[in-house]
Amino acid sequence: MLFAYQIGMPYLPRYLIISDGNTFHVTWQCHNKNWLLQWGWAKQIYYDLLLKYKDKYHVEIHSYCFMDNHPHLTGCLKNKEEFSAFFRIVNGLFARTVNKKMGRRGQIVMDRFKSPVIEDDKHLLTAMTYGDLNPCRAKKISHPKEYKWSSYTYYAYGREDPLITPAPSYLALGDTPRERQQTYIGMVEELLVAPRKINISNTYFIGNPDWVIRKYREFKEKLLIIIFGANQVALPVKIIEPT
Repeated sequence: MLFAYQIGMPYLPRYLIISDGNTFHVTWQCHNKNWLLQWGWAKQIYYDLLLKYKDKYHVEIHSYCFMDNHPHLTGCLKNKEEFSAFFRIVNGLFARTVNKKMGRRGQIVMDRFKSPVIEDDKHLLTAMTYGDLNPCRAKKISHPKEYKWSSYTYYAYGREDPLITPAPSYLALGDTPRERQQTYIGMVEELLVAPRKINISNTYFIGNPDWVIRKYREFKEKLLIIIFGANQVALPVKIIEPT
């Protein structure tokens, strides 16, 4: 079951949450929630930048879905400093390129990107299939196979996609590409028939309840030591469960 924690603080330092080798889900909003990713050329620019820099910064991309004012990405990082640098470079170049093409000035990416940590490859696969349905939930399409700007057709039909490093749990879905594709299609179809409401963006940890609670406690201890010192201030917390 997919669980997530929301902690009642407006800003949490990423370096206290992310660790080397973590699996991640990343998203960010366009400034003022403007539709600055609505054009195919803008999505292509972002795709190309991810592809260009992912190996340099040792970031693996397992899945993606580019919506019109925000992207969703899952993957694995090797080093948390390189991970932050990767998105700083990619998002900065994306903003500069879009501004130049549109003849505008100002912010493109709103504030910091969000990067909740995913417990393991099993929960990564759950987040991936859930992410495939973002365009369906937005009423842009009726089925993820109709959407160009996601990794769904890579996993479901074997479409070549140089950006993607296949998730290990996907490779474990079958002995042949066809078996894996059929299993993946079935997982997404199940969500289409019986959708679950899960917010995997406004969270910090995604995984089994015991793991999430443990990670929250570890994080709380670090935060209290760094920010509050000996003052053991309790942080409000809310568990989000799928419905």
